[in-house]
Amino acid sequence: MSKSAKTVYFFSFYLFLVGLELTFIPNFFTKTAQLPEAHEPYIRVVGILALILGVYYYQSAKNELTPFLKTTIIGRLIYFLGAVGLVVTQIAPPLFIAFGVLDLLGAVWTWQTLKSEGKM
Repeated sequence: MSKSAKTVYFFSFYLFLVGLELTFIPNFFTKTAQLPEAHEPYIRVVGILALILGVYYYQSAKNELTPFLKTTIIGRLIYFLGAVGLVVTQIAPPLFIAFGVLDLLGAVWTWQTLKSEGKM
């Protein structure tokens, strides 16, 4: 597995963890993020979506799907900007920027490895 594929492979496990947490113990997240307890199903739906994304990331990394690896950079940058936007507009607490920073760091890591492998 190439270094760039490994960056997405490792990120898939982050998505699996987040997905499992939001699906099965969502109030652990809400308490950590300083949000009210979740009683609606929406947070669990987001958890299931994170699990599905984790599968996409995992399979794309295992199969060296370079176009997908490149696309994850854009998606993770959008997530970072969205998290910052939610905090700036006071829709979400400042802790959300930390989640966005994880995506930003992952995007930079993938971009750097793709560049070093001559794929960018």
